[in-house]
Amino acid sequence: MHIDELRLQCLSRHLTKWDLRSFGLVHALSEVTAAMPQLFDVDGAGILLADEEHVLRHVASTDASAKALESLQESVGRGPCVQSLVQDMVVATPDVLEDPRWPELGQLFAENGIRSILGAPVHLVGAPLGSLNVYKSTVHEWDESDHRALAAFETLVERLITASLALERSEAVATQLQEALRARIEIERSVGIVMALEDLDAVDAFQRVRRMARSARKPIREIASDIIKYKKIAY
Repeated sequence: MHIDELRLQCLSRHLTKWDLRSFGLVHALSEVTAAMPQLFDVDGAGILLADEEHVLRHVASTDASAKALESLQESVGRGPCVQSLVQDMVVATPDVLEDPRWPELGQLFAENGIRSILGAPVHLVGAPLGSLNVYKSTVHEWDESDHRALAAFETLVERLITASLALERSEAVATQLQEALRARIEIERSVGIVMALEDLDAVDAFQRVRRMARSARKPIREIASDIIKYKKIAY
């Protein structure tokens, strides 16, 4: 995936001229997402942003397959985009049907026209608070050039989000991100404790905390605070 640098520069200049007070963050991110397939030579793309429960929520997608990619991960709390957020890393799968990390999702992805996925974390003030993803309908070995190309676009998305939040718009997604940022530190600390207590990786530990919150019918931030306070799992 060799990015079209000229097109990226043109898009960047176009975005800087926008009046975000009028357009809004969701509209801006939708415009950015719509430009990604042609820029990256992929079949589709999408953006998810975390809420106050540190769960990824759909914000923008290019087509039904990209929306399915995001919705399926929202429903099960697992997948490449979730892993990208929780572990703050680029996550690639060349063939969803052969990837052992998400056996419950591979067939569902393939049935929706998704065969290979590349996801990267989206940051706000240095913290991972979302995921940017692209997909192909065929098996594809993502290489270093793919990672660099997605990183370049990720930077553009992060600048757009930062600029929009600086305007202090009363927009739902902006409020969502601000709440997610406030909750992130406690949730991440609790995940680290659960990893140590139960010998789990970051994604499984996060899901453990998430299930405890659902079972107790409490906000995940409250559960996280208790785990940090007592250094044990009390639910």
